[in-house]
Amino acid sequence: MIGLRSNSSRHGAGAKVLHWLTVMLVLAAYVLSNGDGYSLYSAAADGLRRVHEALGVVLFIVVVLRLLWRLIETTPAKQPMLPWMAAAAKLVHFALYALLIAIPATAVLGTWLEGIPVTLPGFDIAPLIAKAHGLGQLIMEVHTTLGNAILWIAAVHTAAALFHHFYLRDDVLQSMTPRRMNE
Repeated sequence: MIGLRSNSSRHGAGAKVLHWLTVMLVLAAYVLSNGDGYSLYSAAADGLRRVHEALGVVLFIVVVLRLLWRLIETTPAKQPMLPWMAAAAKLVHFALYALLIAIPATAVLGTWLEGIPVTLPGFDIAPLIAKAHGLGQLIMEVHTTLGNAILWIAAVHTAAALFHHFYLRDDVLQSMTPRRMNE
């Protein structure tokens, strides 16, 4: 049985739940986006947009909880690895967290600059800044690009975890899975 808190070899249930919830929310928000920020604002896509935006808000809340959890939670002991691998792991983790903050920030900013409220189930948040259509379009393009980038960086993260598991045969991947993969 795994506890809520991490130990020297494995992440605890708290970190795992927040990690895998983040994965599911990112994938769901991505799948529910059209990849084109403008078609999401059509009348036909109103329901889809509302779900996409609600997922984005929930994702942002989960990311804030993850960051707070990291402040109070210890992490498992670092696996021995080459210095370039350790540096690459830090860079990828930093990039993922930066994107998890930048993506919803650009969504809200771009939406408001377009003069459109952020819609959530049951209520809207009216723009809190002046409309600037050209800048809003640019920010929404940045949002779309960042949304694509997070999938590529997450793919690198996943490939590295699989490399650790199948080639290096260490516990990097197993430290974040629900159960040990060989149990």
